[in-house]
Amino acid sequence: MQMLMLAMVVILVPGMGPLESGGEADRTPGTVLLPDWSEQGIDRGEPFTLDAESRELTIWARPAQPLRIFFHEFLPGLFERSLLLDELQLEGDALIEWIFTGDRGGFTVQIGKSTVGLVQRHYDSFGFNQLEGNKVKASQHPEQRWLESTAAYQGRLQAVTVTFKHGIDLAVALNGRKVLHQACLLDINQHQLRITGKRGRASGALGRPACGNATVRVDIGQRHQTMLGFGGITTPTAYAQLSPKGKRRWWEILCEYNLLIHREYPTSARLNRDLTNYDRLADATPHYYGDNFPNGETSDFDYLRTLRQLGGKVLFELWDLPLWAKRDWQDSEGKTHPGVADSEAFARAVIRYCRLSEQRTGAPPDIVGIQNEKAQPPEIWHEMTLVLRRELDRAGFNRVRIHMSDAGGLHYVREVPGGIERAKAFRRSATAWEAIDYAATHLYDYQYLNFFSEPDGYDQWLHKWRQAIGDKPFLSTELCINHPLYQADSFRLALLMGQLYHRNLATTDAVAVCYCWLLVNTVQPSYGWTRTLMVPDKAHGFIPAASSHQLRVFGAYSRRIREGMVRIGAASSCSDLLATAFAGPGGARTVVLLNRGCAPRHVRLEGLPAAFRYMEAVDPYRENEVRRAPAPGGDGSTQLRIASGAVITLSTVPLRLLPEGFALDMK
Repeated sequence: MQMLMLAMVVILVPGMGPLESGGEADRTPGTVLLPDWSEQGIDRGEPFTLDAESRELTIWARPAQPLRIFFHEFLPGLFERSLLLDELQLEGDALIEWIFTGDRGGFTVQIGKSTVGLVQRHYDSFGFNQLEGNKVKASQHPEQRWLESTAAYQGRLQAVTVTFKHGIDLAVALNGRKVLHQACLLDINQHQLRITGKRGRASGALGRPACGNATVRVDIGQRHQTMLGFGGITTPTAYAQLSPKGKRRWWEILCEYNLLIHREYPTSARLNRDLTNYDRLADATPHYYGDNFPNGETSDFDYLRTLRQLGGKVLFELWDLPLWAKRDWQDSEGKTHPGVADSEAFARAVIRYCRLSEQRTGAPPDIVGIQNEKAQPPEIWHEMTLVLRRELDRAGFNRVRIHMSDAGGLHYVREVPGGIERAKAFRRSATAWEAIDYAATHLYDYQYLNFFSEPDGYDQWLHKWRQAIGDKPFLSTELCINHPLYQADSFRLALLMGQLYHRNLATTDAVAVCYCWLLVNTVQPSYGWTRTLMVPDKAHGFIPAASSHQLRVFGAYSRRIREGMVRIGAASSCSDLLATAFAGPGGARTVVLLNRGCAPRHVRLEGLPAAFRYMEAVDPYRENEVRRAPAPGGDGSTQLRIASGAVITLSTVPLRLLPEGFALDMK
């Protein structure tokens, strides 16, 4: 929940200096000498011819415009497209404009006789109109030019290639040599060509990367972690906003998406000394989400009772402690540490919550944590752990497990220890580490250390984390996008998070993966796009609605990987095809394939001869769309095609449904 605060306010693109949001154009010095061009690996598609003298029909008395060429395709989530130029004659100010458009903005590649330009633009807000004083000067549609880049070239131009890859990099190459790139968060779905100026002509064809082949070999004998499941935080204030119809729909979604781990995030700094306001809605506090209303730090035991009836689990953790649960402490070197946790008071607060939960919901929380994100001296962490374990056992809660204090990320942030250093600190006491049942951390440094540009670079930190926690099972307790520069309603950002879900499962052996918020009430929409999977939809009767593409990508993993399933081996022959596989009792099997490449793939899946029953597709146009799975061939392999920038889930596991006769207590 708490933003990882770093002194970083720029988007970084590999090979470039920082691009400040709304900054000046990046201009490539000198002139690029074009290399020879080869069409190897490119499939020729639709031919085109552009002529400046050809004009469209006049519409509504406007001047006739140059004839456009429209490519009749909806672009995949990631793509590479090339203009294969057989003829190019541009004189004077003539330009070919390759126009890419999406729902919120687009970009244009401007091809001249010796220069190429790249311009991004946004057009999804009335606020992009110009003001003259307090008067709006409106054009045909609001539009704001954003990043602009240019490069000069020399030589025969044969191909212009646009690459929209799995990071945040948008690149333009001439004859295969990259000359321009920018950070781009927009989703793009269509493109067209036009020619400007009076004298110019071009002809050629649209090129697409050839479909590649990949093999995924599943090894059911290679067994890793056993799953607890998926989930996140449902904000009580947001749930309270839902209508009766919306509340029932909420539980349907939680079952269908298998989001049955609830990370409880109750009143902490405002917790009163007599411990009576855990679920007092009036004590909810606002977060730092713009002009928002209270949306955090309270509980709802009625909600938890319903969750329990559906087989859900509860993770409980305090964040900052109230003043009465803090004290000043002097370490062995005589240094005074003001405001550290009072371990006895901390344990008393947790035990009281466990008792209330047992009384109101029928069970205590399954797992309790040693304070969310807040750092303590190692000796205090050890003391908190041992006192909490002692008091849980004394109170009869010996089955309640404990997870370590979770950090905002894996590395140090402003001298505050991240997850790796916290694990090392906990392990300084063998007794305290033995009392810890689960390792836990957030992974916000995935975005703050610029791994949105190069996701593979994050692996070094994940391996260090895995080494630091040893054989402790890992709870990935909080994931979302909270960097101010990545607040966008973007499928490509959701796919970047998809790569992190894969890494959680396949690199760090996470037994639980939790998004930050499952449902939160926000005012500024960008917080809904990235902080949470769903928001209350006020315009349709206060029902829960996906706030962006994040839900569908998270669901590609959560929906058919159930509690008790074990991750098994899944080796992919292609580094751009990420594969995870799971097996469970009764022949349960689930395989998730994420194609982060710019080319489609024919995939041969080996090692699981039994037929899958379901296939789900996730891309910019399909939200967990269920289809019949392909039947295995005579050799037992399953073959399918996966588009670039898509996620395919193959499974024998049916979706969860609300139990027959489910009735929601509306008191």
